[in-house]
Amino acid sequence: MRLSYKTRLFLISFVTLFIMLVPQVCAQSKENSRKEAAELRQKFVDYGKKFIGCPYASGATGPTSFDCSGYVYAVSRESVGYQLPRMTKNMLKYSKVIDDSKREPGDLVFFKTTSSGDVSHVGIYMGKSQFLHCASDGPNTGVIVSSLKESYWKTHYYCTARFLPASEENGEKSASMNSTDSTDGKSAKKLASESSESASTGGANSYEIVANGSSNRTFLDRLFIDSSFDLDWNFFTPDEFRLFFRGLSANGQVRYAGDKIQPGLGFIARWDAGTKVFQLPLIASLTVGEYFKIFAGPVFTFGNPRLPGDSDKKIKGSVFPGIIGLCWNTPSFSIKSTKICFEQDLHYTVYNRRDGAALSANKSFASGLVFSSGIRVTLPMKEFFK
Repeated sequence: MRLSYKTRLFLISFVTLFIMLVPQVCAQSKENSRKEAAELRQKFVDYGKKFIGCPYASGATGPTSFDCSGYVYAVSRESVGYQLPRMTKNMLKYSKVIDDSKREPGDLVFFKTTSSGDVSHVGIYMGKSQFLHCASDGPNTGVIVSSLKESYWKTHYYCTARFLPASEENGEKSASMNSTDSTDGKSAKKLASESSESASTGGANSYEIVANGSSNRTFLDRLFIDSSFDLDWNFFTPDEFRLFFRGLSANGQVRYAGDKIQPGLGFIARWDAGTKVFQLPLIASLTVGEYFKIFAGPVFTFGNPRLPGDSDKKIKGSVFPGIIGLCWNTPSFSIKSTKICFEQDLHYTVYNRRDGAALSANKSFASGLVFSSGIRVTLPMKEFFK
């Protein structure tokens, strides 16, 4: 079937605009994400400074006294809404070990200060080799500021770990800052080796740190629930170009946050006002990076769909092939452990003629090509098992 001139013009214009805009949106989103991460880190550090001078008390989590892990635990929870584990060793397990050269304000610095050989002290890195912490003994106790260059802390330093998003490109700093902030040059790979040796000999530090520097997070730690609520629309029927309301949709999925890719399984529940049916796509998705997701799956249609713009023309929904789509989103903001972002997706659902034959190209695109704009809410699965 030969496409009409208007349809060809629309498709060429759309593809050209998409190719031009997506890299710019991605670059801007990345820049915004780094800016938000820097602001989040600064908020964490600034809130921690408010407690300088508060005394040390074993087991205390504030607001008038703390122990070392209780201080970090309380500051992260109250300032940026991150619920870290309560104990120092578990904070290290929860976080991602990084090279000293990638250290940023808001990262956590860990020390071995006891004869057991286990990690026993934690502080909040401020920049320029300084860190906030709650000391239990020494010339100054309570919440104080110390330097990684001081003899005691340099000797007992173990590693730096990260639980907040990086604000620098790839989490790295400039060469000049690296030279200023480095301590003994320990790398994540070296720490992994140390941890492996300790584990093989039954040492106290037997928890695992994998070679790429990420902590040994459990399967449950990597599971997230994504829910979104969208307004569906497009701007053409087989006969005209204008903005059309195509209905409402809600979807949910369980996503596994792997180190490189993030597969997911879920569903979409939607009312299509254009074809006048309710549909339930079951989708498999693959999230790449922070901002893009592709998805596909079968579609179950309830009702008798009509051709958009022609309520007398009946068509047929296809189960498989069903739906395929691309989704992109803005950087998210956090409310405690919940993350919220705005999302936009473009998906195509397959429709056929009632006898099973293919629709013409313009009728097929008018029926199946839909934009969805809405809000996505992400919550860690482990929140449901507390």
